[in-house]
Amino acid sequence: MLRDLIILSLLAGMLGLLAGCASTDNVVYKLYAGPERADTEIVTLHLAHASEVIIDGMKVDRSDYDSVTLLPGRHLIRWKTWFGVSVLIEPSGFATRQSGHTLDLKAGHTYILKADRTTGPGYRTYLWVEDVQSGQVIAGEKKP
Repeated sequence: MLRDLIILSLLAGMLGLLAGCASTDNVVYKLYAGPERADTEIVTLHLAHASEVIIDGMKVDRSDYDSVTLLPGRHLIRWKTWFGVSVLIEPSGFATRQSGHTLDLKAGHTYILKADRTTGPGYRTYLWVEDVQSGQVIAGEKKP
């Protein structure tokens, strides 16, 4: 009985330690000069399915940031992602795809870079940019 309590206590301590190590922070890259601005004055771009993004010539790695804030207006956004696929389709087991668009982004809006694919022979990949608030696809093609 005492041994069981000790084991449970150790497990609870380990779970607490693991929970403390887990990060739920959304790491944001501020891609404009000057002081922080209100959310209603900026654009937020979630990198979501992108592995690498180039915004107006500035490279942002998804491994470093979850999202980017930038000023509203016209921006050239190029991004790439990868998919795990059968080695019968791609010998490496991975397929990389990229997309690029010049977008007019609105202040106070949040956008997300998304990707999906079909499976099996003749598979297709889909990359698109979506307005989070409206659900509208503003660039690319969403998987049907």
